[in-house]
Amino acid sequence: MYKYFKKIYIERPEIGRRFVIGDIHGCYLTLRTLIEVQLVLTKNDQLFLLGDYIDKGPESKKTVNYIIKLIKKGYKIYPLRGNHEEEKLQIAKNQPDILPWAFRQAKDMLKEGKIKKKYFEFFSELRYYFELDNFFLVHAAFNFKAPNPFEDKESMVWLRRFETHPQFIGDKIIIHGHQPRSVKKVLKNIEKGKKVIGIDCGVNYYKEHKYYDYKKLGKLSALNLDTKQLYIQNNVEVY
Repeated sequence: MYKYFKKIYIERPEIGRRFVIGDIHGCYLTLRTLIEVQLVLTKNDQLFLLGDYIDKGPESKKTVNYIIKLIKKGYKIYPLRGNHEEEKLQIAKNQPDILPWAFRQAKDMLKEGKIKKKYFEFFSELRYYFELDNFFLVHAAFNFKAPNPFEDKESMVWLRRFETHPQFIGDKIIIHGHQPRSVKKVLKNIEKGKKVIGIDCGVNYYKEHKYYDYKKLGKLSALNLDTKQLYIQNNVEVY
C-alpha cells in the first residue's frame, strides 16, 4: 500500500536534503510546524521517521493521517516502526479483547473494537530499520549480541542500552529514538561524532513528570543527515 515501506536500503537523492525526525507521539501540530515551517519540506527531500507516531499526545489519528497524506502526495517519507505501533499489532493478534484499553488515548483509530483497516495496514507495513550510505536508522537499538542483529525485531523497537559493533555496521552511524534526552545532550553527541546518536527530545514531556525533567524536554527534533544541523520545535499542542 505504501511503496516506500518495503525498502531497507535507501539511496541518497540526486537532489534534495535528508532529514530524520524522532518520536512524535501524537503531537500532530508540532510535527506539522516542524515539517512545514522549519524544514519547509519539498518533494526532492527525503524524510525518515523513527516510529512512535501514536499515544501520549492528543492527536494520534491526525498524526498518522498526515504522514499517509504526505506519502500519497508524492513526498519521500520513510516511516519506521516504534514500540507503540508494535505493541498495538501484538495486542490485536494475541489479546484483541483489550484493544479498547490499548487505544484509550486514540479511540478514534478503532471501529467495532478492531483497528481500522487503514491504520492496521500502516502499522503492519512499517519496517524495523533502514540502511543508508552512512547511517543505520532504527527506533530503539540493535542487539549486537544476537547472531544477526538485523533479525532481532524485538530489540529494534524495545532495547535501550547497546554498544556498536564494526563487524555489522562498519563506519556507519546509528540514529535512533525511543529514549528521551535533552537537546544539549543530542548536540553534544553530534559535535563529538558519536557512533550512536539518539534524537528523541521527549516532545510529549512538556510539563512536570515523575521520571523526566520536563524543563529539558518537550521538543520535537529533526536532524539533517548531511549537514548535521539539528532543528528543534517546541511542543505547540493544545491539550
